[in-house]
Amino acid sequence: MFYMVRRTSRSLLSVMVMVALVLLVEDLGLLNGADTYFYDTFIRLSGPRAVSDRIVIVAIDAPSLKAFGRWPLRRNLYADLLDRLKPAAAVGFDLLLTEPTDDDPLLGAAIKRHGRVILPAYFNSATDIVNPSGPLSFARVGHIHLELGIDMTARQVFHSLYGRVAALPSLSSALYELFTGKGFPRQDPLLSRGTGSISQRDLRRINFYGPPDSFARVPLADVLRGKEPAKFFADKIVLVGVTAPGSIDEISTPFSQSRNRMPGVEVHANILNNLLDNSAYRDVPGLLKTALVLLVSLLLCLLYFRLSEKIAVLLWAFTLFLMPSVSFVLLKRAGFWLTPSVFLVSMSLVFISVYLYRLDRATRKLDREYEVMTSLLGWDNHELKHYSHAGGIAGFLSVGGINGKIQRQVRMTEKLLNLHKQLELALKTEREAMDNQVRFVELLSHEYRTPLAIIRANLDILEMKYGDRDGQLSGNYAKMKRAMARLVEVMDTSLGRERLGGSPESGTHEEIELTDFVRSLVCESRELWTERRLELDIEANGEGIARGDRALLKTALLNLLDNAIKYSPDKEPIQVRYTVVERDALVTVTSRGAIIRQDDLEKVFDKFFRGRGSNNTQGAGLGLYLVRKIINQFGGTVTLSSSDPEGTVAEVRIPVENRA
Repeated sequence: MFYMVRRTSRSLLSVMVMVALVLLVEDLGLLNGADTYFYDTFIRLSGPRAVSDRIVIVAIDAPSLKAFGRWPLRRNLYADLLDRLKPAAAVGFDLLLTEPTDDDPLLGAAIKRHGRVILPAYFNSATDIVNPSGPLSFARVGHIHLELGIDMTARQVFHSLYGRVAALPSLSSALYELFTGKGFPRQDPLLSRGTGSISQRDLRRINFYGPPDSFARVPLADVLRGKEPAKFFADKIVLVGVTAPGSIDEISTPFSQSRNRMPGVEVHANILNNLLDNSAYRDVPGLLKTALVLLVSLLLCLLYFRLSEKIAVLLWAFTLFLMPSVSFVLLKRAGFWLTPSVFLVSMSLVFISVYLYRLDRATRKLDREYEVMTSLLGWDNHELKHYSHAGGIAGFLSVGGINGKIQRQVRMTEKLLNLHKQLELALKTEREAMDNQVRFVELLSHEYRTPLAIIRANLDILEMKYGDRDGQLSGNYAKMKRAMARLVEVMDTSLGRERLGGSPESGTHEEIELTDFVRSLVCESRELWTERRLELDIEANGEGIARGDRALLKTALLNLLDNAIKYSPDKEPIQVRYTVVERDALVTVTSRGAIIRQDDLEKVFDKFFRGRGSNNTQGAGLGLYLVRKIINQFGGTVTLSSSDPEGTVAEVRIPVENRA
């Protein structure tokens, strides 16, 4: 037992080490592909959502480019645009304006007149901020960098970038602060601000509201031509960006399964909307995820060790369905992304490891049982030399391993079938011998009846002829007749195949009122053994009903009385006591004579056994054997004890019923 516990603990530790390796693999990004598939699927399953009516996109679409010339547009158009967007609460440009142009002073003046404009900026290779061109450098800035995945799909954004000497917020977070007047809670940088080091912080996963065109768009040409009234933009956040088909600013999103990519300005609209309604997704902290993976793996490992193989497989299949479901619900209800792949791999690894461990343990147990069976079957080394002795799973994986084990089981089955046939033949021979013995006893019983009948008839003649001459002879004749009748009764009840060869359910089932039965039995015994004194003690609570064969029960008790009389001195009385204890009737026969040896007490109920002190006493060693066989048919027990000075006590215990 200690060995099994130690081995299980060692296996449990091994499983936990493998789970830790899975966590390391996940940290290296080898499971990112599967997690990305789950994430995009969950986003699409969520479906489109309502967007904020406070966000408007001024789109530089194909008609606008056709109306005002090819790209890039003159910046005086943007200055005119800002004057028309004067009622807007904030305006953000998704356009890099770092290259100087002749129109920059006009645009700079328009930005100052509006006062609530955010322009894009970026970090160069030296981690210095590259601001808009000189006349525009005074404006508030924000970065428009998106953290694209390996498949060039936008799923997340860092709202804070820290360079060598300066920090740069995201365009959407800067617009959020400008629009709400609230500060965005930013994390401190992780890396030192040395040359070439950029610290990215405040990661948020983008909770997209739907496919492209989910947000309201107004063409730039319509705004500049006055087709859209200025009051439409009152108290709204306006994002200006390129939406013309084929532009380099088109980005894939989780909704791009039909290759319908989204303009970058609309991606920033999604990010801004997330900040406004606080619906951006966050990753579950790494330490918490690690603890959950270890805890779930440990719990499943313990369950797999305890459950049956069938239930364990069902549990494993259920967890494979449950874990993505939990991840989906957690994403949509709580806004936290818990990567399911590391859980699925860990749970599968735990299941396979425990299954292999249990398979190894089962095969080792099978090998041990096989060794026991081979020793019992008496196989020698010549019969075993063709089989692999590798234990556990190694025996299955070795050359010819599983086939060898199958072949040896086939050999063992053939051996057992041969032994079964030999046993059946031996049992058949034994039954035939027993049937011959029973037939002989029945024949003997039949042959005894004729001499007994002759003796009885001659006793009747002698009694008729000489019985009246002497009263003593008449009494002797009566005693001999009773003995003859008793002998016939014993033969009828003790030698019948159906009565002694059956179970408790066989034979007759008559009700026996034991108080009257024991009293009449003792009275009859006094007439049979007139020279001996029989004492009867019946307790007041002795009423009880037994069910069974009355003649067989009489034979059993008379045999006990006969033994007590034969093995006790003539002057010693025989005590018979009857009582009921709980639901059992107790009949005890006590005699004081020779003490039976302890080692003989264990054998006296065996067939044909006679103790060391019975050599001078007539008998065949069948009396107590018949007593036990009869009492067993009543569902009872018979025991014998012998000690000094209590004497020899035979106790019969029979289940009884109370009379209703």
